[in-house]
Amino acid sequence: MAVVAGMGLGVLLVLIFWSLGIIGCVVLSRASGGLKNSVVGIFFLLVLLTVILVLWPRKTPEEELAGSTAKKIEVDELIIPKTVLFVFICIFAVVAFVFLLLHWMEPIYSPALTSRKTYAF
Repeated sequence: MAVVAGMGLGVLLVLIFWSLGIIGCVVLSRASGGLKNSVVGIFFLLVLLTVILVLWPRKTPEEELAGSTAKKIEVDELIIPKTVLFVFICIFAVVAFVFLLLHWMEPIYSPALTSRKTYAF
């Protein structure tokens, strides 16, 4: 198993994807026009990639069948950190979606005129 700085390959990929995605969202949030709305697509793409990497199987069915002859009980020791990460991501996604809706639905008022100058030509 490939380990980089004590992290597995999947965690490293999630870290790289989210780092690049957040940088891309910040850069695109400064853009003008329809390009600004692509931030939502990037966010949902990152959520999809994260869910795929969390649900990706660690072993192939052939490896599971080859290891089943020893009759050992496997315990997933990472179920609590995985669950905490998943709950944190879900809460973050819901809060981000609510803030996004509140931001998009905020009315834009025109400023009031402060003076009534009449111009004579």
